[in-house]
Amino acid sequence: MKPQPLLDAATAQLLGFDWLVAEVGPVSPYGERRFDEIRPFAVGEENAAAARAAQIAGIATALDAERLDGVRAALRELPDVWTAVARASMGEVLGDPDFLELRRFCAAIERVDALTAERIARTRVANEGVVAVASALARGRADGDGFYLADAFDAALANARVAFAGAQAELDSVRGREGERVARELQRGEIASDEFIVMRDELRGALPAGVRVVREAPTYLLCSLEYGDAALAALERRDAAAGEVAAAEERVRARLSAIVREHGEALLAAAESLGELDVLASAARFTLRRNCVPATIVAEPALAFERARFLPLEADLVAAGRRFVPLDLALHDAAVLTGPNMGGKSVALQTCGFVALCAAFGLPVPAANAKTALFDHVAWLGIGREERTGLLSSFAREVLTLKEILARAAPRLLILADEFARTTTPHEGRALLVALVARLRERRACGLLATHLAGIAEAAAVRHFAVRGLRGALEHRETQDVDEALATLAESMDYTIAEVAGDEASRADAIALTALLGVDRDFVAAAYRALKA
Repeated sequence: MKPQPLLDAATAQLLGFDWLVAEVGPVSPYGERRFDEIRPFAVGEENAAAARAAQIAGIATALDAERLDGVRAALRELPDVWTAVARASMGEVLGDPDFLELRRFCAAIERVDALTAERIARTRVANEGVVAVASALARGRADGDGFYLADAFDAALANARVAFAGAQAELDSVRGREGERVARELQRGEIASDEFIVMRDELRGALPAGVRVVREAPTYLLCSLEYGDAALAALERRDAAAGEVAAAEERVRARLSAIVREHGEALLAAAESLGELDVLASAARFTLRRNCVPATIVAEPALAFERARFLPLEADLVAAGRRFVPLDLALHDAAVLTGPNMGGKSVALQTCGFVALCAAFGLPVPAANAKTALFDHVAWLGIGREERTGLLSSFAREVLTLKEILARAAPRLLILADEFARTTTPHEGRALLVALVARLRERRACGLLATHLAGIAEAAAVRHFAVRGLRGALEHRETQDVDEALATLAESMDYTIAEVAGDEASRADAIALTALLGVDRDFVAAAYRALKA
């Protein structure tokens, strides 16, 4: 899943693209291959994007969280059989580890189908080739999850193993008799192995026939048995029998490899189906966990939602024991967003971008309901873009970014501007924002421009949205604990967005925040006096 051409790197980072990838990422090697191929839907593919989101939502509805986790657990255990199938297709004889992986692959398909086939139409992964390979390998099922080239595969193999067992028994018997003879002559109970030690003070006369000294020491002799003609003949017969077993096993492996080769295309087709199912199941799990719904995909440039959430921030807030305030917004061209510092303007922009991002990849979106266009490009302008360094000022960096955005051949553009031109004079900054709004309207682009500057919406003749801001006055508390101050702010701030007529009267939320964050009372009082002057 790649962000290009929808997002540049800086915008992807600000909109939490990597977080989203981690949330919807598959768990199997087949899913990872399919996931790497996913691109955002382009303008003109609205029906396909909507169908994809509906399919994912349907799976999330059909499979509860426990069943989805079971599907993902089975997919996570899938071995990668691409290499084994490719080798068999080229005529190679596979080994027992390959057959083990293929048997595990077929077994996992059975488990996945058992969890999904009755609940989701047209998702059965097993095909005739998978069934044939599973049946051919079933006789090699060992205890647990192993594989054994069992006698049941071939009568000749079974006979060869019986003959080998007889030859081994004959060899063991001959060696046993020779060992017993040597033990009697040495007046011992037994000879435990082919090599043994004879203590010099226990030796009476010469060593028995068929015993060779391997190493001499002052107190002992290290000896070994040298078997006679009868044992050597039995050894030859045992080795010949072992060769017959090996040849029979290789014939069975060749026959099984031919079955894999015959059904190679079917196995790979099943692997591709598993990859698609893995991607869909991961997206369905995301849909359930994050309470997402399919967006209505519209042809005209628009973005609207109710109770939408910027999920990366929501996850962080929940981990910290806090709550994300869902947002409502309806954007059909360019609009201006104002509000206090720390009032959530940047988060509102990120929420817009995140909803558009999810919809572009055919994912349900985190909102109660939503409708959006497919955009050719979603671009962030302003605070947060720090990819350029060197001698350029922050304003120059912003201008060059704007130049690149406007130069793109992107008929359907969503631009999210966070206090663009904030570092130049208010008079010129206002003029630049008005010009930007005019350009966006010329291009029929969508844009939301967050700013502290007054009069932009009225001058550009566009809608004006505002964060409601603080509910009354903040109580000034003597605290140096930033976390406590932020908690107080969260309790006191109304993060909801409302459309307003014209420009609101000046508020003193910034001074109240200054007080909350611990600046002394005299400084704060002086700021309030200056505001009234």
